[in-house]
Amino acid sequence: MRQVVILVEGQTEEALVKEVLGPAASKQRIYLQPVIVKTSETPKATHHGGGNWKHYGKMLKLFSAQKQWWRIGLLIDYYKYPAGAPDLNVEAPSESLDSAGRQSALMAALRAEYPDPRFRPLIVLHEIEALVLAAIDAGQGDGLLPRQGLAELRQAITRAGGPERVNHGPSTAPSKRLEAADPGYMKTVTGPLLVSEAGLPAVLERCPTFKDWWDDLLA
Repeated sequence: MRQVVILVEGQTEEALVKEVLGPAASKQRIYLQPVIVKTSETPKATHHGGGNWKHYGKMLKLFSAQKQWWRIGLLIDYYKYPAGAPDLNVEAPSESLDSAGRQSALMAALRAEYPDPRFRPLIVLHEIEALVLAAIDAGQGDGLLPRQGLAELRQAITRAGGPERVNHGPSTAPSKRLEAADPGYMKTVTGPLLVSEAGLPAVLERCPTFKDWWDDLLA
């Protein structure tokens, strides 16, 4: 069994790796181990998720020093990309450089900063919840999310041209849209459930950037 560690920024990513990606990888005799970034630690508590890039960098260097990992993955959102990340000052999205172009430039900077050949980073466009939108686009959510909210989410996906293109504004990022569509939405429960019900192939079909990373991670 080949072992893959995936550094993730929060519990939503952890749940998706454990409940959706992990079972799919196990069919190829690949074991995925999600690890939420540790942002601070005191004698009383350890805090995880979010934070400055230095916490990610520290953990990536730690994983690179460990020989048991066949691959070292990274899942981090493009939305609110952490301060201090390599080449954070890459040109902002504009008419000549859209979010996907900037994402590619940022990922190239990550690979240059961490040249371990096992390293497989993905800056998710625009949030990991794009996978949930893909599941909704594939027909899931009826009876689980409010009808009006579902209709608005599907319209947003169509207008954007796909789940990964739903933008990253403070009120229009995928997670914000899901919460607006359903005030009872639970990131670590509802999201993985919808993705599981849609099936990973249907979700990946609608998220080509994520699919490219996934295929490369397992190759």
